[in-house]
Amino acid sequence: MRTPRIRLPWQAALALMASVVALLAAACGSGPAASSAAAGGSGKATITFAWWGDAARAKVTLAAIRLFEKSHPDITVKTEYSPFGDYEQKINTQAAGGNMPDLVTVDRSVQNEYAQRGLLLDLDKYVPGTLNLSGLDASFVASGKTDGKQYTVPMAQNMQAIVVDVTRLKSLGVPLPKPGWTWSDLAAWAKEITTRSHGRWYGIVDPGTLWPAFNSWEIQHGKSLYANGKIAFTAADLAGFWNFTSSLRRSGAGTSAQLTATVDGLPDDEPLLKGRAVAEWDYDSLFQMYSAGTSDKLTLVSLPTVGGKTGMFAQPSMMLGVSATSKYPKQATELLNFLVNSPAAARALGTSRGLFPNLKVRQQLASSATGPAKTVYDYEAANSGDLSPTPAAPPKGDNQLLTMMQRVYQQVAFGQLSPAQAAAQFVSQAKGIIGQ
Repeated sequence: MRTPRIRLPWQAALALMASVVALLAAACGSGPAASSAAAGGSGKATITFAWWGDAARAKVTLAAIRLFEKSHPDITVKTEYSPFGDYEQKINTQAAGGNMPDLVTVDRSVQNEYAQRGLLLDLDKYVPGTLNLSGLDASFVASGKTDGKQYTVPMAQNMQAIVVDVTRLKSLGVPLPKPGWTWSDLAAWAKEITTRSHGRWYGIVDPGTLWPAFNSWEIQHGKSLYANGKIAFTAADLAGFWNFTSSLRRSGAGTSAQLTATVDGLPDDEPLLKGRAVAEWDYDSLFQMYSAGTSDKLTLVSLPTVGGKTGMFAQPSMMLGVSATSKYPKQATELLNFLVNSPAAARALGTSRGLFPNLKVRQQLASSATGPAKTVYDYEAANSGDLSPTPAAPPKGDNQLLTMMQRVYQQVAFGQLSPAQAAAQFVSQAKGIIGQ
């Protein structure tokens, strides 16, 4: 939203990722996931911190951790990270074995599940002492609550956006979309790109696989994905979304079924940076990764609207939680507090996960931001007045719907099912997964 990311890989070859992890771990003195106290009962603690992401995110996260260790000499932090899909599987395995990392990043799709399974520590016992949440927006902090208790804290804020290659757009003489554009406008704009480029570039990557895109579609139509922990959308709702995305593909405005099927979630592997599309639906927290992958000028455009509604909301890109079995819950909470409040951490992390949660620190950073970071700050500021309320964390099973969305829509894209057939199948299976 996975920051998290819009799609579940989210990924690159595991062998390459493993080698990068090893190099970064060695650089910061990290090792295997474990918690231990220094010999002799000196009071020093070694805690583990796990997150998902790529090497670029790891670099800035490790920089922030070094700053924490410098200001907390009695705490050593060991780290581990992996692509999102692998990360979630790994955390579940560790949790089953009773050795979940002390501090973990949690996707909203599994937040309630983890809390209700007793995997996460109730953080309320450390507020307001060790954990200070007064500088964060109260409604945003509330997104980390399950059954009225604070189990996680947002590590950053992001929003959905459409990443656009301005350089390619200018070469075709096609203007940027204006705020308030509609879905019909998007279809016409993307088709014009494909036509003017003589098929060299698709206008936009087909968003039919994207659960968050459908979420915004529902909000624009006055609906929601869930209500009271149950599925709230209908097969007709989903079929309407897939009818539209299918029209993009059929007209050539959206990517082909074959190309859409290759999308794995990392910007470097996406059609936009591979020179196959001019626009792509994603989260603004990934804008720096997109920008780093091309010499072209990129920008962010708000989502198409229905009745003036963008369906966008302040999205917690990652949630931070402390393991319920941690030997050092206070030290892990100290690291959590540092990562959401410290100006030093904010400078190190940049917008790698989105905007920093502490509002005062965020304002300070925005005033001096440059380059891609400034684009993100400006984008969120421009859209802050048009946001819908942040939905509550989804019920257990939501993460399975993200992956099912990709699988079922591919059957639509390849002509194996009609949008109506696929939507009916999806809703039936979704209700079984969510439990209704």
